[in-house]
Amino acid sequence: MQIKNILAYTVVLLSMVFLVPACGPKSVSTEKENLQATSIGWIPYQNYESVVFEYDSATMTFTGTGREEYYENIRYMTDQGGFVNYQTDYYANLERHAMSFESDTSTYIINYYLERNKGDVGDWDILEVSMVEGDFYSNKLKILLYESGSYDYGEIYLYKKSMKLAGKSFTDVYYKIQDRRPFEIYYTPQQGIVAFKLSSTEFWTLK
Repeated sequence: MQIKNILAYTVVLLSMVFLVPACGPKSVSTEKENLQATSIGWIPYQNYESVVFEYDSATMTFTGTGREEYYENIRYMTDQGGFVNYQTDYYANLERHAMSFESDTSTYIINYYLERNKGDVGDWDILEVSMVEGDFYSNKLKILLYESGSYDYGEIYLYKKSMKLAGKSFTDVYYKIQDRRPFEIYYTPQQGIVAFKLSSTEFWTLK
């Protein structure tokens, strides 16, 4: 009888241990993580510059709305382990730069977004360049600028060292072509977006 009582007590005790809730999450803050200095120049504008595009005899002007530089507190890694599923979450203040260009004569918006990231695969900087109209029409480039490890970060672009667009020569051209508008966008690190195609014939280039 005593052995049965001991076994029953042991089962109850073990059940209580396994039913103990996890001790996490526990947050661990880290220092600021800055973008690489070489990455920052991939947005070649500072605040309120204007850029003019032309198609035949028409022109379209886009003006910057100001460059935002800020840090965002991001959870970049989680460790789990221990007898009661102890969890530790690691956060860092990661640098971001963002800038948009708008036009009085177009419903499209040009966006530049640069972000620092980190994780268990290393550190990396990503640039996203997009042209959007509302919630349904967009075309976006995603370019890896820096990495400390080796991993697929989901880059989206085609590249040519030199290219002629509507008779104009450009170097280091990153671009994307798709089957919906905006059909094509072209970007260079020196000038930002240099061309875009809004219809089968409407191809705009930097003036």
